[in-house]
Amino acid sequence: MEGQECLPLDLPPPPEVSARERPATGPASSRVREDGDLRIRLRNDALASRGWPAGTELVVATDRRPRRGEVALVKEGGRLRIGVLEVQYGRSALRTDHGSVLLGSTARTVGVVTVAAAPLEGMPAVVPSGP
Repeated sequence: MEGQECLPLDLPPPPEVSARERPATGPASSRVREDGDLRIRLRNDALASRGWPAGTELVVATDRRPRRGEVALVKEGGRLRIGVLEVQYGRSALRTDHGSVLLGSTARTVGVVTVAAAPLEGMPAVVPSGP
């Protein structure tokens, strides 16, 4: 390997980029609050039994892991799912008014719902898109 020089081992550190300068990625990124919480709006009545109809705005604490019985936000297969965390057949599941969904090995917990705000009167209806 004559004629080839070695690369220097001391590489400069990557430049510091603040969260405000970082480009937004993903559909929910514009809804992240400064304290790290995520704001989402329910698109259907899947949690109406908890008093949260379609249009309810939820604040999700991303720094907490859900416990059994808490309402959790989970990302699985590129989709966000929300429901009451429970165990069925020895596996984690999310329960809603529409039924339960067993979570696969690719599911990642986003956070736990901490605050719910009822939809305001006169606000436009939230219409679910597609099946």
